[in-house]
Amino acid sequence: MKTIYEFMQTPPYWIVRDEAGYWLVPARAQGWHEREPFVGRVGHLQEVRDLQGIDLGLETLS
Repeated sequence: MKTIYEFMQTPPYWIVRDEAGYWLVPARAQGWHEREPFVGRVGHLQEVRDLQGIDLGLETLS
């Protein structure tokens, strides 16, 4: 399962959480393929529910 959070400190990036950890992902088409491990502390993450038509290239968001 993947959960996407808005990363307000470095827009336009999102933080994606999956079973392998946290990833910093550019919020653009196929951004998942450019992801980097996210290292740091972030409080008050807000879940992204509307991807605004952006296809990150994720297999599924189950």
